[in-house]
Amino acid sequence: MSEILGATGSSSPINPIRKKELDDNWKTVAAKAVTDEIFKKSLAEDPFEVLEAHGLKINPEIKVNFDETNKEYNVRVPTEASEEVQAEAKWWTWRLKMIKEFARELDTQVGTVAGFEEGCKARSII
Repeated sequence: MSEILGATGSSSPINPIRKKELDDNWKTVAAKAVTDEIFKKSLAEDPFEVLEAHGLKINPEIKVNFDETNKEYNVRVPTEASEEVQAEAKWWTWRLKMIKEFARELDTQVGTVAGFEEGCKARSII
């Protein structure tokens, strides 16, 4: 399949209708994750359920495994996969890394709040 010029001005081998659907649905998910902590937490805990509920379903040729050691998703495609499937796999890899960052941000917020409270208690004792 020949490359198609995307909305960003860069080319993508992903079908333009599929690409627009993925990007539009992702924008909705990302915006909600940034503004809604409860949604962000559910996205971090079970990304595929949340993504599917928002119209984001992975191409069946793309396989995703969760690496328990590194706590990250690994996206795989068959070696004979089309350029379009490979490009979509890269799209998913990037989004799953963003979701991992959302989770890391939640961990940081919890640690910061707990540390801040501990600091206040320590100062009030002195």
